[in-house]
Amino acid sequence: MKNTCSICGAWTDVHSCLDGLVCEPCIEQVRVGRDNTTRQAKTEQRALRLKVDAMRTVAAGGTVSPDVEYEIAGADVFAMGEPKFTGPIVCGEALPLDKPDLCDTMATPGIVALDASRDRLGLLSKLGTDCTAMGLDVSHTIQAGNSLEKMLGHQLALTHKLSMDYATKAALQTDSAHSVKMLNLSLRAMQTFQCGLLTLKKLRSSGDQRITIQHVNVTDGGQAVIGQILPRGTGGKS
Repeated sequence: MKNTCSICGAWTDVHSCLDGLVCEPCIEQVRVGRDNTTRQAKTEQRALRLKVDAMRTVAAGGTVSPDVEYEIAGADVFAMGEPKFTGPIVCGEALPLDKPDLCDTMATPGIVALDASRDRLGLLSKLGTDCTAMGLDVSHTIQAGNSLEKMLGHQLALTHKLSMDYATKAALQTDSAHSVKMLNLSLRAMQTFQCGLLTLKKLRSSGDQRITIQHVNVTDGGQAVIGQILPRGTGGKS
């Protein structure tokens, strides 16, 4: 059926997807990845899924087929991307196991960690969200040290994308009422983004604030001076 694509706005043949209508070119672009980072992340997501399945197979007493091991190795090589990367491009996400049949739980992530990493990558690259590169870049920029900080970084990237998208729509609206509505949504997303930054600061704060109260006793006829007292000649006018 012909209608307007929810992503690019083109009037063409569209398919029902989630709660919107999307054209075939947009579906294909998001499926394979809009940019190199997204494509690598999708490949790494597949590699993580294969490794989890392989670990489950070994745990159940089965044997991983050579074809699956070859596919995992191939996905890892592609996910490495540019030579400057020393590992799969997940920017703080769980590193995959080199050998799914050997698992050191103290040195390598287990099935739950791999599943969670795969799911986070899937949410970032999902049709409509599509902010994989920004999400991974934010996670890397804040040096996310745990799952909560990684998810917060992804949310920061998404709220930034939404604020800019709404601002663009506000500028292109011919109806002033719709323009104001889009602008308000943009401002709310910006405020949410800034609240997220404050949340990150709170998570990394050094602890409770302390206020030191000092009592000064002044005898009859004496004077108390509050502040730093400098010897004559060390600053200011003498």
